[in-house]
Amino acid sequence: MSQLVQREKRTKLHLPVEVHGEEKSGTRFTEMTRSLNISGGGICFESHRQLAIGSKLVLTIELPISLRRHFSNRDVVRYRAVVCRLERFEGDAVCRVGARLLGEASSEEV
Repeated sequence: MSQLVQREKRTKLHLPVEVHGEEKSGTRFTEMTRSLNISGGGICFESHRQLAIGSKLVLTIELPISLRRHFSNRDVVRYRAVVCRLERFEGDAVCRVGARLLGEASSEEV
């Protein structure tokens, strides 16, 4: 029996994102990048790093003034996330990373 997976609507939104995580090699990193799209449960962003499916990340997302009212007037939000999808296109220096948002992260988790 096939199972239908309900996806949340993605919104094309280019926001500054600071990514904290660990590469395949085990090297910890911090990278400034940007989102490509966001949904209620996930985010797609660009990365120059060598990540693996299942990698745990902490994402700090800068919010424009127009969205802050939805986030208690904060200018940034911080989420724990896990890498679910990686897309690298031939000739591109960056990889598209799809990550599921797991919940808000504390400042100590960075």
